[in-house]
Amino acid sequence: MSQFPPSFKPVEHSIPHSCAPDDLPPSSLFALASSPPSSGSDKPVLVLLHGYPQTHTLWQPVSAWLDANTDIFARYRVLVPDLPGYGKSRKAVSPDGSHEANSKREMGKDILALVDAVWPADRPKVVLVAHDRGARVAYRLAKDSPDRVVGLNVQDIVPTAEQFKRFTYDHHRHLATFGYYHWIFLATPAPMAEMLLLSTPDIAPQYARYSISSWTGPAFRSSTHKLSTPYGDVASPNYAVDLMDSWCHQYRDPDVVRGSLEDYRAGATIDLDHDEADGEPDGEGLRVKCPLLALWCAGLERAAAPGEDVKRTWEARGPREEGRTRAKRVDTEGVGHFLPVEAPEEVGKEVSEWIERFF
Repeated sequence: MSQFPPSFKPVEHSIPHSCAPDDLPPSSLFALASSPPSSGSDKPVLVLLHGYPQTHTLWQPVSAWLDANTDIFARYRVLVPDLPGYGKSRKAVSPDGSHEANSKREMGKDILALVDAVWPADRPKVVLVAHDRGARVAYRLAKDSPDRVVGLNVQDIVPTAEQFKRFTYDHHRHLATFGYYHWIFLATPAPMAEMLLLSTPDIAPQYARYSISSWTGPAFRSSTHKLSTPYGDVASPNYAVDLMDSWCHQYRDPDVVRGSLEDYRAGATIDLDHDEADGEPDGEGLRVKCPLLALWCAGLERAAAPGEDVKRTWEARGPREEGRTRAKRVDTEGVGHFLPVEAPEEVGKEVSEWIERFF
């Protein structure tokens, strides 16, 4: 059984809806929280954010490494939530079709509200350690709330507008478009994607399992275990069974299916509006003020658009001061998209050394 350190305890808080608290029901947000006795209110809270199609349990492997090899969890408070709309966290979607409720801006507000609900006495500053969709929430939150966010780690993403620029015929006859087809499929206007994914109780969980399998690096693909479908087999990743189940079984809940779809719909619409208001693709408003650590796998580089450089992309979005931005491809051989699971030692070392240096 995959377990977090013993100090991590489940918490659940009801918070006012970020968009229309008088008209929409409160959001119910779930997380694991750790408040060790030696952690002081003068230190920021470490907030670990997962992405699609996962839950807070994405962070179990790297948390286990950090607990065994560092004293970070003895010195810092930690929050590991399910993003709004995922896992055990519930949030009403925007009824007007704007997707605002699931925009990265509003999800970021939810995360800060949860931090303040768990530690109401001191309105703590936060260090965001985030992967995939969670990294998009974190990047937006760092730009929107520089008074609260003092550190930003993004894992295996490029900014949303840069991602959409990859979907072009000039990119090896739409190689990236096919590789990231889910960006289009999951953003399909309602109710088409819901009709397909909820057509039987097993479809959405199987789709999540297929997606995880196909985005996993070769070092974690099993040569003996296959995900079998009526239309062919896919190599199944060598992840702990309980982790895979925690990620995939959540999609039996129509609310989770809808929440994840609204996440992607926001990414294709209102999130781009917010990014363009910052000056995307090359305005000064793209830069965060806090120390930035960007990590990614080789696959993210292979999917780059002509002329795109992932390292330069993130260096252009970090603070200008020398030494406050570190942008690096991970060295662990054969890893894919899920860095916290596939490269927990390297990710743990990078994150812990970064925390020690700046916080």
